[in-house]
Amino acid sequence: MNRKQILFALIVAVTFSSCTDIIDLELDNGKNQMVVDGFVNNDTSIQIIRLTSSASYFSNVATPPENGANVRLKGPNNVTYNFIIDGEGNYQYDPSTLGAIDSIGFEYQLEIDFEGNTYTASSILNPVPLIDSMPYDFEPPSLGSKEGYYTQFYARDFAGRKDYYWIKPFKNDTAVYDDPTFIILSEDATFGGNAGDGLVFIIPFRAIITDPEHPFELGDTSGVELHSLNSEAYEFLDQIVNTSGNDGLFAVPPSNIRSNIFDAAGNSQDEVLGLFSLSAISKFEVIIQ
Repeated sequence: MNRKQILFALIVAVTFSSCTDIIDLELDNGKNQMVVDGFVNNDTSIQIIRLTSSASYFSNVATPPENGANVRLKGPNNVTYNFIIDGEGNYQYDPSTLGAIDSIGFEYQLEIDFEGNTYTASSILNPVPLIDSMPYDFEPPSLGSKEGYYTQFYARDFAGRKDYYWIKPFKNDTAVYDDPTFIILSEDATFGGNAGDGLVFIIPFRAIITDPEHPFELGDTSGVELHSLNSEAYEFLDQIVNTSGNDGLFAVPPSNIRSNIFDAAGNSQDEVLGLFSLSAISKFEVIIQ
């Protein structure tokens, strides 16, 4: 081996050894903040508002629950709906025995008393269109799709108003897509603008309730829920979708998504994160047979 070969070998060795150096960064921990998962709907099932505490970005443990709060909703005629803690950060309300949260068009008020402070948020319960059918067909394998049964849902957006929806598909009572950041949002019956007002939901939304990698088989149950949203909830969820894809060469530094929760005086605050949102739900399911 001549000198040039030896020198080249040394340069390669040094270069690759330097690439494997481990650098430990010591980052300051931010203050703990309460996080509100306040998605409530007009269904008769148990409604849950979950309170947790924020954790370090690099923490590999579940965020700790916040059990010391008083949580309630104020509804029509100043009726109070008290949510009872279960000891794990879940504040529960049973509409089947205590009264439904179902006044369409009414603005409900959330109140949280926590560590001597009161936080408030509001959300209007917007209407949701009925899902009138869910046809299905057997399809052979094709590019990007496997052999199996494919379902669609049919519903028509309300005409003459701006509506926002969250589409949740299920397979045998389990979410079709296991990625929690895969959130299907619709503005009217399309992707946005005014073109979808009053239309039947376009095919990308109708057909997305089937995963082409795991289509339905005989005996499976295909279900879908259509949740109405207000504009704040739509924007909040849309930011989650955008933030989850914020990587690669052109990624920007992550930041907290703006909350709709304020202090008792109605002012913005930086102590509580998360969202309060009310939804009306339309459901439909079909058994593949």
